[in-house]
Amino acid sequence: MLLTRAGPVENPGVLYSHPGLPLSEEGRRAILALLPALREAGVRAVYAADSLAEAEAGRTLAEELGVPFETHPALRERSWGAWEGLPFEEVRRRWPKEVAAWAWDEAGFAPPGGESVRAVFARSQPVLRELLSRHRGEAFLVVGNCTVNRAALALALPFLPPEEGLRIEQDYAKLTELRFYGEDGVLGYANR
Repeated sequence: MLLTRAGPVENPGVLYSHPGLPLSEEGRRAILALLPALREAGVRAVYAADSLAEAEAGRTLAEELGVPFETHPALRERSWGAWEGLPFEEVRRRWPKEVAAWAWDEAGFAPPGGESVRAVFARSQPVLRELLSRHRGEAFLVVGNCTVNRAALALALPFLPPEEGLRIEQDYAKLTELRFYGEDGVLGYANR
């Protein structure tokens, strides 16, 4: 399983999830730069969240590679609920107690009307497991996001709790490789 995040988006500095924001021109170029590594890995299929940047990146890569492409709503970034589309400074000003609770429990906290990291793990990991089962012995790509890619890492590294997932860097349009031997996973490389 190869993981990437969509390339940089046209973000005016706000929290966003679904439907998200479109790729920037820089993002399109960064995604296309992954093609040599994906060809070398022999990627046989591409999957992505059905959000704007992830779907565009996934579709573009699948078309260039000549492989099947599917979107899955379960691969969406966490919902920010009432915080969606707001700059973080406004969120901090309007919801100081909630922001403090978030800092205290990064994985378990859900913004008002939104999702926690643990909730995203619960909705995305069954799809990720199904993709692993479908592609035993084959390389495939998931164009995810910060939270879903952490959920995939936790499948390979079950000792890594959700609250520690940010300790593995996940830049835009970089690859992380997870190798699975049955149910056992190994981190091949990260953020390459």
